[in-house]
Amino acid sequence: MKLLIFGATGGTGRQLVDQALAQGHEVTAFVRNPAKMPTQHEKLKVVKGNVKDCHSVGAAVASQDAVFSALGVRFNWLPLILAVVVSQVLVRTIAMPRWLHLLTDIGLPVLALLYTARTPPVVSEATKCILAAMEREGTKLFICESSLGVGDSNGQLGAFYNYFFIPVLLRHVFADKEVQEKVIQSSHVEWVIVRPGALTNGPRTGKYRAGFPVNDKSIAGSISRADTAEFMLRQLTDSTYLRKTPGLSY
Repeated sequence: MKLLIFGATGGTGRQLVDQALAQGHEVTAFVRNPAKMPTQHEKLKVVKGNVKDCHSVGAAVASQDAVFSALGVRFNWLPLILAVVVSQVLVRTIAMPRWLHLLTDIGLPVLALLYTARTPPVVSEATKCILAAMEREGTKLFICESSLGVGDSNGQLGAFYNYFFIPVLLRHVFADKEVQEKVIQSSHVEWVIVRPGALTNGPRTGKYRAGFPVNDKSIAGSISRADTAEFMLRQLTDSTYLRKTPGLSY
């Protein structure tokens, strides 16, 4: 099959590319920076483009049999690093009242952390471009990586994610994914939204749980990117989860 992969230079995206090629598929990797795509293969075509440019997205979608999205957001940690360094220099070199000392030592990094966590809705906007192109070109199947904690799986990642990581650090990221899922579900293509737990760089095992109830508390809450990619590729020939949002975890 001819497969188009968005987010091909990310952790899951690279696994999708390598595993799809190993299965004999013809793969088009849509990337912003081709230099970050280390894989070379006679059946791999690397297309440079911006996911926010609907014209280039549409050109890539043409003639594909299925489209995969492993799009995500990379944080710019530089403001946080600078804030920590500056705050430590200030509290160690300038005499100041205790309240100001605490405010500088803790408040400045916290503000920088909150600033870093602000991310634009890249994923949902890109998905709108992808789906519009698919409907226009007649490409039928869209397989998208989302996350546990989105939609009716809210709260399934555990207390640390539920009460700190998502509301403080990933609030904008998960809000973007919420919109993305709604856009997909209202589209006219066939789709599968895969919701993996916390992603790791562990090996491909082929042993994981999928499609468990959203109130299942027995899951580990994590899964490797390699196993996530394997499950996503299985959806090419397995209609069990068509128009569904299976969770994925060990």
